[in-house]
Amino acid sequence: MEFVELTDKEYQDFVSHHEQENYMQTLELKRFKEKNNLKCYLVGVKDNNKVVAASLLYSLGTFLHKEKFYSSRGFILDYNDKKLLTFFVDNLKKFIKDKNGMSITIDPNVIYRIRTSEGNLIDDNKNDKVINTLKSLGFKHFGFNRYFETKQVRWVYRLELKDTYESLKTKFLKSTRKNIEATHNNGVKIRIGKKEDIKSLFKIFKETAERDQFNTKSYDYYKSMFENMPHQIKVYMAYIDTKLHLNLTKKKLEEELSNNKVLEEKMKVDKVGNKLRNKKEISDNLISKYYEEIKEAEDMVRENPNGIDIGALISMKSGTDYISLSSGTLTNYKKFYPKYALYEAHIEDAYKMGFKYANFYGIAGDFNKDNKYYGIYEFKKGFNGNIVEYIGEFTLGIGFTYKLFTSLKNMKERLISKRKKIAL
Repeated sequence: MEFVELTDKEYQDFVSHHEQENYMQTLELKRFKEKNNLKCYLVGVKDNNKVVAASLLYSLGTFLHKEKFYSSRGFILDYNDKKLLTFFVDNLKKFIKDKNGMSITIDPNVIYRIRTSEGNLIDDNKNDKVINTLKSLGFKHFGFNRYFETKQVRWVYRLELKDTYESLKTKFLKSTRKNIEATHNNGVKIRIGKKEDIKSLFKIFKETAERDQFNTKSYDYYKSMFENMPHQIKVYMAYIDTKLHLNLTKKKLEEELSNNKVLEEKMKVDKVGNKLRNKKEISDNLISKYYEEIKEAEDMVRENPNGIDIGALISMKSGTDYISLSSGTLTNYKKFYPKYALYEAHIEDAYKMGFKYANFYGIAGDFNKDNKYYGIYEFKKGFNGNIVEYIGEFTLGIGFTYKLFTSLKNMKERLISKRKKIAL
């Protein structure tokens, strides 16, 4: 066997046919990282001139002028082939040392366990073998974290697309089906985003991040992603077709006025009981509500005749999975349920493009309602898929500098912990 730097073609030909293929190990991601001034390398192993292992590596910064390397969702190889994995890692350590590196971090595209939508184990056949092999090669396992402490999510939610969409949809929770229907009944539409939509997408993502208290990327980051990953990425924009929304609301009013008239006639000839009285009261309230909504809809048409962008989703092609990578919605239009329209479009396109899974990406591995991330899980749970748990993050230190880095990091964490205890 021979450890080598691979050409783009050699790398692509191998990775694109491997079961662990994913967008984080693509040439497009390499170009994206290079455009953002990160050092990137394509390395691999050849056996009888045939590529049998590969990985995209890039630098995540330095400590005392030593590089910290990362292979996101790598390596791409057979982790059960210990001889191959050992050869790859041993030579990779030499390669990293030659490149003035002090560590390599990986989070393999290897599943640990799969659970039901409720979080119950489907099969407790843990994938400990790969974990133990990596540990035996010197890697330190971050652990079985339940939240978002690592560079990549360890828990994801995904749907297997083995039935037709209409069949799959019947298995969604009733509330999810109702909210999807509500988007159609309120004139919400989806269009595929173009370069000029990045400003609108960024505005939506920025507001979502501020509302839900998490960090978001810069406008330039999303622009660069759109420009440098055109074959991997797809942007969905949810918008209100204001004229359609107005017409649909008028139609709802007409239908309810007709229903209200029937109830009035019935009350004239029938004995009026609580049940009939309640129906009439509900109908009266709906009519008042629709009149108000028509006024709002008329204002929308006047101010935004071409529609209003209210939600955005970035989806990514990734091997067998179509991943909903990041999404956001505007607070003032949450009643239009744009997120449901976006995810429905994502699922439908996953079918059309022939993916095996519609992957809704990250959730926390804590399914208790008091978990601060529960809302993310609750939304995705409505689609009645499965929870996938990956084996996690591993770091291999190389040389004295990494030991120093680790010691200083541990010291800092102990000081922070001590201060917190004093504050309490």
